[in-house]
Formats: sequence, structure tokens, C-alpha cells
Amino acid sequence: MQCKKIQELLKTDYLDGEVNPQEEQFIKEHLAQCPECSRLEKELRVHHLLFQGAKRKQVPERIWGNIRDAIVAERLNQEEEALSLGILRRLRDFIFARRPVFVLAASLSVIILFAVVATVFIQNKVSLSKQNAAESILGYSFNGENGYVLYDLGTNVEQYFL
Repeated sequence: MQCKKIQELLKTDYLDGEVNPQEEQFIKEHLAQCPECSRLEKELRVHHLLFQGAKRKQVPERIWGNIRDAIVAERLNQEEEALSLGILRRLRDFIFARRPVFVLAASLSVIILFAVVATVFIQNKVSLSKQNAAESILGYSFNGENGYVLYDLGTNVEQYFL
């Protein structure tokens, strides 16, 4: 467990001089006793020295231009995809969204349809009522002796006319 911690510090902070004095002393004591960690430290020092001697090369402008162009092209593709998904999403929302005007129109249509059906039904009932009343007044019943006799409605007017 201790070797793993030491090896991690060797790979990251020790060679760069970024460890505190207590950690540095601890690492040096460990390296004196552990041949594996000591070998790793020597390898890392060689690599570190190689990279310290390396000079930073200037990247040609055409390469940076290619990198910029690739980044711009990728961003444009992402924006186009987002835009196309956005358009589809907005179209879907427009078609399926409940709008107060449409809800009001649908409600009024249902009310008007109900009113028309109710009016037809009521007029039909009134018409049947009037027909039944007329049949009652003009209706005859068969009386065995006199033949057809007007119904007796129980009023004095009937007696006057009869």
C-alpha cells in the first residue's frame, strides 16, 4: 500500500519539486529501502530529463487553421442537429399544444351541436303533444248504440254545442 502511494507521488509531484518537505523526506527514506520504487524513480528521472531538454516547437499556422476549421465545422454540425431537433420539437408542440382559441372553438361547437339536437328533440315532443291533443279533442269512441260519440271533456261548452 505504501509503495503505491510513493509511486503515485513519484509520477506526479516529486520530480517537479511540488511535495512538501515532510513528504520529500518520507519518499527519500522509502527509496533507500525499496529497490522497486528506487528503480521507478530512476526511470522517471531519465524521462523527466529528456522532456526538460526538449524545446517547444512552433506549430505552423496552417495546422492551427485546420484545427480551427475542424472545430467550427463540428460546432456547426451540432448547431444544425440542435436546430433541426428544435424545429421538429416546435412543430410538434404547435400541432399538439392546447391553445385557448382552439379549446374555446371546440367547446362552442359542442354546445351548438347540443342545442340543435335538443331543439329538434323538443320540437318533435311538442309536435307529438299537439297531435295527441288534437286527436283527443277530435277523437271518437265507439258507443254501441249511437255509433261515434265525441269524448266528454266535462265542460259546459260541450253541452252547449251538443
